[in-house]
Amino acid sequence: MNYVQKTTDSSDKSIDQILNNMACPIDTRIPPIEPGKESPEVNELYNLCLDMYGIVPKFIQVLAHAPGAARSFLVFDRDIKVASHREGDTERSRMQVLCILKPSLDNSCHNCAHHNVALARQLGFNEKQLSSISSNSWNQNNDFTEKEKLILDWANAVTDMSARDKNTLFTKMLKHFSHSEIVEFTYTTALWNCTNRLAEAMHITAESNDKGINWET
Repeated sequence: MNYVQKTTDSSDKSIDQILNNMACPIDTRIPPIEPGKESPEVNELYNLCLDMYGIVPKFIQVLAHAPGAARSFLVFDRDIKVASHREGDTERSRMQVLCILKPSLDNSCHNCAHHNVALARQLGFNEKQLSSISSNSWNQNNDFTEKEKLILDWANAVTDMSARDKNTLFTKMLKHFSHSEIVEFTYTTALWNCTNRLAEAMHITAESNDKGINWET
């Protein structure tokens, strides 16, 4: 057994307790391609990582074994997630990170949850808000705006595969968001469900706090 299995019950726990209780593999199943040992093609991707994150995340070092897959993920982050963050579009960034955190916490993804809780804190979400996402009690937390609650409702439906039948919820989405926004937020949720599963299958965990992504870069 090459990982530490922990419990994930989120009842009455702080977000840090929830993160600390996630299963934490010690080694990735496929060895990361460490910076300095990459091909010229992968070097271009690593330089993009350094520009966006300040580091080359372990997730990308593993994904770099399939450079096309790594590139597709980084293009999304560059053109949508990181772009909105750098442009100072705080509301859009806050909606995006909610779309990411809902599946990442539901799926107990150590890598995605840790990195994006750090981003959510920087974007102004408080500890009670973050723990309420995991405990499915966001609608009782008035620190969220109505639009943020709606995004969490939608991300939850997309994650548990019930969105197809949620016509009333989708009608509310149409009242508050443009078609472009709905597609973007739905895609973000779906992409992170995919990312969660890849990280879990490959035993990829987040870097320690002192070596993690610098979202202020």
